[in-house]
Amino acid sequence: MGDRATEASARAGGPHTPRNVLSAAAPLALFSLTTGVFAVGVGALASLLVPGALARALVWLVVTIAAASCAGLWWGLTPVPERLRALDRAVATVRPRGSESR
Repeated sequence: MGDRATEASARAGGPHTPRNVLSAAAPLALFSLTTGVFAVGVGALASLLVPGALARALVWLVVTIAAASCAGLWWGLTPVPERLRALDRAVATVRPRGSESR
């Protein structure tokens, strides 16, 4: 009997190297990091509009959770090709002009 991981890898179309897995997870990690920072920032800005420490903390928590949930739902419910097109458009606006030739 062979190793189950080897058999599963052979059925899936070949060996999965850590580099392939890492490059496949990179868009999700970048999206999660960016939207997490954005959600916390939006929550902090919203909390500045509320007087009182307890209310301010509650508004920050609720707005942060709402923003992060919306981003997670967008990631989970948007089809992969459309999601990649949207992320590529966002990266293209930040990428320097000469980096396409590399």
